[in-house]
Amino acid sequence: MTIKRKIGVLTSGGDAPGMNACLKNIVEYSSSKGFEIVAFKHGYQGLIDDDFVLLSPKDVELITPYGGSVIFSGRSKDFLDSKKRKKGMQNLLKHNVEALIVLGGEGSMHGALRFAEYKIPVYLIPCTIDNDISCTERSIGFDTSVNNAVEMINNVQQTMRANDRIGVIETMGRYCGDIALYSAVAAECEVLAIPEKNKTKADIFKYIQKSLDKGKTPTVIVSENVFDVVQLSKEIEKKFKKESRPVILSYMQRGGSPTIFDILLAIRMAVNAVLCVQNKVASSVLSLKNQKIIPIKLEDAISCKKQLNFELMEMFKELNQT
Repeated sequence: MTIKRKIGVLTSGGDAPGMNACLKNIVEYSSSKGFEIVAFKHGYQGLIDDDFVLLSPKDVELITPYGGSVIFSGRSKDFLDSKKRKKGMQNLLKHNVEALIVLGGEGSMHGALRFAEYKIPVYLIPCTIDNDISCTERSIGFDTSVNNAVEMINNVQQTMRANDRIGVIETMGRYCGDIALYSAVAAECEVLAIPEKNKTKADIFKYIQKSLDKGKTPTVIVSENVFDVVQLSKEIEKKFKKESRPVILSYMQRGGSPTIFDILLAIRMAVNAVLCVQNKVASSVLSLKNQKIIPIKLEDAISCKKQLNFELMEMFKELNQT
């Protein structure tokens, strides 16, 4: 009797649209290569608790259109404890797992590096709406979250302009301004505040005034962790003697069916991750570079510095701030 080789998989951190598409294709492609998938629930915590399920292609048949993660995602404080990480390692050995594929974002990547110290290869597939994994041009879920954000910003703009109010809209992104930047350009907004540019409230007020001078009712897009948008909206109303309303998009950006771009990216990264296991590639992050999927060594990926899309930022300035 032939013993199947096994691959572990988990989804970690905040969920991202496209995680299920990625998981489905990991399972299906692994099966075609003779691997069995041991899926750990609730991220790294499931690895520690040995909370797992064996997945066959039949189990994942129709999950691609759904957001979230069918094996649940989450963050684990326990994983910061080396003794508990060792317990997770022992669980992998118990199941004869030869490699671990992690679907997650920046925090998950750092977790993968810590776990790689146990000499089991770990492959991270960037799945985060924040797009804050420095070594890849896109992470799975980012395109969907921007599409979601733009649709909601457009809806807010319509009612704000109908009532001649200044909308102040907060997007997600943690400490990366990509969602805010891409959404602001696509939704043709007038004012933008992101963490990479260190804007002050005085800057915001200046650009609001420029927009008002042009006869526009501006929309202000603020990436989370830059300003308190509720307080900012109050200050705008007081300064400009014009009604203002804060809107926090929050988790509404995160759910829903993934876009075709995210589905295709998920499929490509899933296939390449399984090939990394098959070819015994060193622990890596799967990265999109110049339209190609390439593995970048985990330690090199973590040392990369995230770069803002300066071309898009300059375009936004040209359109709104000159």
